[in-house]
Amino acid sequence: MSDTAPDARLDPQMIAVMRRNAEIAEEAALGPPASPPEPVAARRRMAIERRWWNEDLPEIAKVSNITVAGPHGPVPVRILYPETARPLPAIVYYHGGGWVVGTLETHHRAMRFLALKSGCAVVAVDYRLAPEDPHPVPLGDCVAAVRHVQNHGGEIGLDPGAIAVGGDSAGANLAMATALSMRDAGDSPIKAVLSFYGAFEASCQSQSFTEFGDGRFGLSFDGMRWYWRAYAGPDGDLNDPLLSSMRADLAGLPPVHLFAAELDVLREDSVEMSRRLRAAGVPAELEVYDGVVHGFINLTRMLDKSHLVLDAAAASMRKSLQLD
Repeated sequence: MSDTAPDARLDPQMIAVMRRNAEIAEEAALGPPASPPEPVAARRRMAIERRWWNEDLPEIAKVSNITVAGPHGPVPVRILYPETARPLPAIVYYHGGGWVVGTLETHHRAMRFLALKSGCAVVAVDYRLAPEDPHPVPLGDCVAAVRHVQNHGGEIGLDPGAIAVGGDSAGANLAMATALSMRDAGDSPIKAVLSFYGAFEASCQSQSFTEFGDGRFGLSFDGMRWYWRAYAGPDGDLNDPLLSSMRADLAGLPPVHLFAAELDVLREDSVEMSRRLRAAGVPAELEVYDGVVHGFINLTRMLDKSHLVLDAAAASMRKSLQLD
C-alpha cells in the first residue's frame, strides 16, 4: 500500500491488512505483479502471499486427503471434518484464483473455519487449472467431486443426502456451473449453493468494474478479462452459460447464498445474480460487506469481517442442510 492517504471507504482493519500484504511482498522481494499474469509466476506469487495468512490454523477433528475419479483423471480432494461421531453434511468447495492460480493450501485456514462454524465437512477440490486445462476440464473435476460424495459419501463419513456446493470468485463460478450442469443432468443432489464474490459475467461491464477496474484494491478489469480468456481457452465461447452463468436459465436451482465485498470489481456480479435468481423463482440471499475488498474471506488473522462473513455463510449452510 502506498504512503498516500487510504480510501475513506476502507474498513480500518482492511487498511492494516493491505499494509501487511505490502510488507509480505517486500519481504519476499516479489515486485509488482506482472500484467498480464504469467501462470507459473502468478501461482508462485499467490503461494508466497498467502503463506502467512494460512499459519496458526484452528484445530479440527480430522483431515483426510483422497483422490476421486474424474473424466480427465484423478482429482485431489481434502476433506475437513469438524467432528467424526456421525455422517456429516458436506460443502463441496472450489477455491478462487481466476481459474489459473490457487490451491488447497491458499484457502486452507478459511476452509477450516467454515467447517468449524457450520458443523459441515468441507470437501475442498484441487481442480485442474487453466490455461493448461481450460473449460470444461475444471468443471468436470468439480462435478466429479460432488458425484463422489453422492455415490460414496457413506464410506467417508459424509451424508450423501445433504450436499451443498460453494466457492469464492472463480470457485463460485464453478459452484454455480456445477449446480447448473447437475440440474440439467436430472439427478442433482445439491441442496444449496454458497458464493463468495462470484464471477458470473465475462463482459466485465458492470458499475463496480467502472468504479474499481483500475486495480486500486487488487483485482482489476484487465486482470479479470485475462483470467476469463485463460479459462475459456483459445476456442472458448464466453457467452456459454456454463462460463457466464448470468446468461443461463437459472430456474430450478437450489437456494443460493451470495456474499460480496463493497470495494470489488465483482460486487455487481453478485448483486445482479441475486436479482436474476429471484426473477427465476430461485430463493436467493445477498449480503454485501462494507469497506472490504476482493478475497477478504482469507484474511481471518486480522479482519473481523472475514469471521463475520464466514459466520453468516455457516448459518446459511446449517439452514439449507437442515442442521438447525
